[in-house]
Amino acid sequence: MNLPPTFVDVMRHGEPEGSCPKGGTILRGSIDHVLTDKGWLQAQQRVDSLLEVIKSDGHNGWDIIITSPLKRCAEFAQKISSETKLLNPGAKEQESLPLFIKEAWRELHYGDWEGRSTQSIWQDQPDIMENMWKQPMEFCAPNGESVKDFSQRIEQAWLDLLTEFQGKRILLVCHGGVMRILLQQLLLMAPEGMNRFAIPYAAASRFRIDHGSSSEHPQQHWPSLLCHLGNEINGDVESKVNATESDA
Repeated sequence: MNLPPTFVDVMRHGEPEGSCPKGGTILRGSIDHVLTDKGWLQAQQRVDSLLEVIKSDGHNGWDIIITSPLKRCAEFAQKISSETKLLNPGAKEQESLPLFIKEAWRELHYGDWEGRSTQSIWQDQPDIMENMWKQPMEFCAPNGESVKDFSQRIEQAWLDLLTEFQGKRILLVCHGGVMRILLQQLLLMAPEGMNRFAIPYAAASRFRIDHGSSSEHPQQHWPSLLCHLGNEINGDVESKVNATESDA
């Protein structure tokens, strides 16, 4: 039996607050930072670009939004949800786009490394950091969540999404680590392949998932990566941020 396909736009949040004065990247994991002004612009630019593609296919927008509960994702998702009229001109004025906050889409928890910079960890424990790149499925920060458990959590969250929202057009607002795991799983890559993707702030991957069922296999899903979008919006964002700062 042929079933209508599901379309999922998986989007990383924009730039959050919190920086590394000594360089490197913060392992923010479960730290609940909000977006910077630049982060809001990045996320909005990405949504606008995704909507252009959706509308070019003859559709008004998404049917639902799913988000991680962390503020850097959820606050932006809530804003987009409240702007249903902008996303779908046919919507009634009082309608909001259905929003689902799902705990399973949280970022990997880094335990004792939460809030530390990758540069400082490379200096203190280079063997562990090197192993994270070479054998990511064997990695677990001290008192943190193992990548193996994280991968299983995301795999189940994806199956739950397809079961609950099959045939819908979905915007999923989540995290860089989540996107790496999803790309590795859905493209049937070796685990170390997840570290080969560039996933800057507000990056997005668009998937089409075809479905089938039979007496022998009641649920079958075939994902296809339609596109992966990275840094192309950042030049426009930088110019807008600079213009705003010069007007202040």
